[in-house]
Amino acid sequence: MSSIYFPFIILISTFFSSITLNAQLTTSTALTPAQLVQNVLLGPGIIASNITFNGYSNAIGWFHNGNSGVPGLGIDSGIVMTTGTVLANDPTYGVGMGPQGPNNSTGSGVDNQTPGDPYLTTIAGIGTNNAAILEFDFIAQADSVKFNYVFGTEEYMEWITGGFADVFAFVLNGVSTPLAPINIALIPNTTIPVTALNVNANVNSQYYVNNENPPGTAAQYDGFTVVLTAKYPILCGETYHIKLAVADAIDGIVDAGVFLQAGSFTTGQVDLTSEISYGSSNDSTLYEGCGQACISIVRQGGLTLADTVALVIGGTTTNGIDFTPQIPAQVIFQIGQDTIIICIQAIQDLIPEGLETLTITSTINGPCVQSVNSLTIYMSDFLPIIVNAGPDTSLCNATTFNLNALVSGGVEPYNYLWSTSDTSAGISVSPTVTTSYVVTVTDPCGSPIGSDTVTIFLPSSNPLATLPTPDLILCTGDPALVGIMASGGSLPYTYLWSTITGSDLVPNANANTNAFTPTTSGIFEVQTLDGCNNLVLDTITIEIHNCDIIPPNIFTPNGDGANDNLVFFGLENFPQTTLFIYNRWGNKIYESANYQNDWNGSGVSDGTYYYLITKMDGSTLTGFVTIVR
Repeated sequence: MSSIYFPFIILISTFFSSITLNAQLTTSTALTPAQLVQNVLLGPGIIASNITFNGYSNAIGWFHNGNSGVPGLGIDSGIVMTTGTVLANDPTYGVGMGPQGPNNSTGSGVDNQTPGDPYLTTIAGIGTNNAAILEFDFIAQADSVKFNYVFGTEEYMEWITGGFADVFAFVLNGVSTPLAPINIALIPNTTIPVTALNVNANVNSQYYVNNENPPGTAAQYDGFTVVLTAKYPILCGETYHIKLAVADAIDGIVDAGVFLQAGSFTTGQVDLTSEISYGSSNDSTLYEGCGQACISIVRQGGLTLADTVALVIGGTTTNGIDFTPQIPAQVIFQIGQDTIIICIQAIQDLIPEGLETLTITSTINGPCVQSVNSLTIYMSDFLPIIVNAGPDTSLCNATTFNLNALVSGGVEPYNYLWSTSDTSAGISVSPTVTTSYVVTVTDPCGSPIGSDTVTIFLPSSNPLATLPTPDLILCTGDPALVGIMASGGSLPYTYLWSTITGSDLVPNANANTNAFTPTTSGIFEVQTLDGCNNLVLDTITIEIHNCDIIPPNIFTPNGDGANDNLVFFGLENFPQTTLFIYNRWGNKIYESANYQNDWNGSGVSDGTYYYLITKMDGSTLTGFVTIVR
């Protein structure tokens, strides 16, 4: 087995927490050191054992709200160790001695009367005390280890000018494999340990956060580091020991602390990411026949050995059928190679399938097997481009108006073209007369063009005027067509019909015309409203009459001017009606092709005669009529 160097960063941070300006970092000592390591600190790929803590029992605990203050720690939760107490109200040392903000005290801290540490004394160059030391063995399932931290101290910046300051270290050594103790809390890209003397406002200031001027609200410490990463290459499957320690230098008057990010103590891994050449609001969607998805497989760790990464392909798509090329079951990293890119295209099969998924899960196949990461790519059919430029709008005065095209379907990015030659989704227009604006939308994948038209109405120079249909006189059962014609004013026109008298309702109360068969006489009102809320009221009357032919049974053609002719009442409603008169022997004695109620019985004697009326529609009416002079 060979080791691969993997850059590893440890972040030590003074926990700076405040939900509001008055809120404080929250800490707790309810968890044991073993629980803090197993349940808080460790991430995937690490197995820990032999967990111990040396120091004041309240000098280690769990924290959260590290990012709530100004400035924030950069670490929201994890383990905190101090050279005093982690509690805001310590049962032995009282209130206000912990790391909680705001920074409102000069020289805050407590001497918890615990001894120092020889390794830290070596780093500090002077005696140490009040050490807090968390140690454990671990086995990593990869070839590197890392964790994030922030270091802070109340000695910034007043006390560091004397050449001595509070100190911390993360000491790594081998158990089942040779590795001499080495401090992996280093300034990035150097072999220099992180201390208050090496990282402050004057030295390596890019890694320093001033919490004193102005006073911060998250932590009590006058300064702390940015989030740093401790890292080191190791042998997969071997056992190592880590010692995480912080101590006061010279005396225990003021405190220092180190914050270890929750879940950050982990191994190197393989990261999977994808980039879609054309997408939508979901940047993980690949469209059939358009663009490509490039999958980046990046190993985070040493590059001095070749590595094999297994790829498990899942989801609702079929590898090599719904997309090409087929994704292999494994990829091999050559020595020095950290990235492998696979680009695929979704095949346009013209089969409606809805949204499909492609899932890729990577697994490292080596001395230690570890499922590392996964991603999901969505594959979609072509969706038609649908454009909505908004509703037609009436302006009562010429003014500037904003139009915006809302688009769905197709594939982003969209291309816009308005009838004004504008090419953005939204435009501003200033029409002086009623104008229609057309927007067409295309996409980079050649989807069918989408378009929409929106009209801006401006008032006519003439006021709103209406012309209703005339009042109607109808026979029972006759159809009626009533309507209103509007002009002038401002488009669009809207209509509202209502029944004033009668029992009939028009079929469409918002139409300008209505066709229906009324059953009773009635009066109908129609309101016409233009785009600027000008209103005109009209009424239309419909009279309904019984229009059947009513025959007489006698007439008296004696010349007295009364009932001298054979009159069929209602005959005027049936033009082109033919009348036949027959005597008792069936002889036809009279005929008229368009009878006008004008036969006076001339030439025939008194008596009873048979009549036959034939209407223009072919229907007939028969009966008997008596002539008496």
